[in-house]
Amino acid sequence: MSSLSRRGFLASAAVASAALAGGRAEAATVPLLLHDPELMAGRRFAARAHYLGGQVVALEGDRVRQMQALLATSPVAIFAVTRRSDELLIGEIAAEAGYRRMALVRHEKERMTANCGSDGAAVARLAHLSGAAWPEAFAELALDKAGHCAVAPDSKMVSALSWVMIRR
Repeated sequence: MSSLSRRGFLASAAVASAALAGGRAEAATVPLLLHDPELMAGRRFAARAHYLGGQVVALEGDRVRQMQALLATSPVAIFAVTRRSDELLIGEIAAEAGYRRMALVRHEKERMTANCGSDGAAVARLAHLSGAAWPEAFAELALDKAGHCAVAPDSKMVSALSWVMIRR
């Protein structure tokens, strides 16, 4: 974690969770959680989400068919930890189904960059505050359980893209 206090982190997590919860109140479905099982960040995201009671889908095989089947359930949002190629392909499929990107966070070595719309600013802030614990914090955010404060299994940031799409 950064030099910010735990209390500051929890406050930011609560803000991010509240920002996303507004869109969820309108739908009876849960968000779709996706991960690339070949990425360390993807496995950490999936493990934390599973621990918190969430259902996480591993990306495998034909991504187009897999996503078409998953989007048929009309999830309220998509939270994913993937490679750039999957973010592009799945993002395009989701956009055709009526979703728009709210946030995209790129993690590389010791550097993190966020590209978020105005409604995703809280996601970017939470990503920066959580540092190496981002995969776990992202899972908590996706499941509206921000603030459970999982400890990252190591202190190094792992390479991946994490992103959120919501229905328009």
